[in-house]
Formats: sequence, C-alpha cells, structure tokens
Amino acid sequence: MRMAQCHCKGCQRASGTGHMSLAFFKDEQITISGEYAEYSSTADSGNENIRAFCSTCGARLFGRNSARAGIMAVAVGCADDNNWFSPQAVVYNKDKPDWDCMAPDLPTFDEMPPPPK
Repeated sequence: MRMAQCHCKGCQRASGTGHMSLAFFKDEQITISGEYAEYSSTADSGNENIRAFCSTCGARLFGRNSARAGIMAVAVGCADDNNWFSPQAVVYNKDKPDWDCMAPDLPTFDEMPPPPK
C-alpha cells in the first residue's frame, strides 16, 4: 500500500536510531508464522499502537494501529532481502532529528497522512 520512513518518537525508540523503514500492507496480504511477542502503547494521537517482536531474538517485525484497522506495518529491516524497499514518503517529519538525512525529493508529512485508497 505504501512504503515510508517514519520519524515518530515511538519508531525512533524502537529502532534505536532516527527513523524506521516501514512497508504497509493489508492484513490479507500477509502471512505470519512462528511465535512473536507484542507490546502496546498509546500513540500521540491517542490510538493504540501495537508492535510485534520475534520471541527468540527480539527483532521488531510488524505493527498495527487502532486507527488503521486491517493494515499492518512491516519493519523492513527484519527481512533477509529488503532491496525491494523504496520509500514513497517521510512521515512524522516534525520529529526527524537533524542528523538523520533522507532523500530530499521524498514527499514529507509532519504527521501520518491518511492511508491511500
């Protein structure tokens, strides 16, 4: 659906750096196998943000947000081959650290824009 670099404080903390690279898919496009653990927090919007981690190594796998039912955000860095990733936008640009450089031609949004139709 969309590929983006997210600079929200939650993604910065979860990634340990200035952003997280995420690919958004409809739930029916994803098959999950194996065990994982979840952590839930309240986003700045007041929505529930659920992040899933590998139960074995602790790697961030995917996330869901209560405002976007049926959409899963996959952490691109967890994929063995992630060369297919090409960000289409930068979200939560208002929180982007000055030192985290992004491609200057990407559309930027201060917060999360509505999902594409």
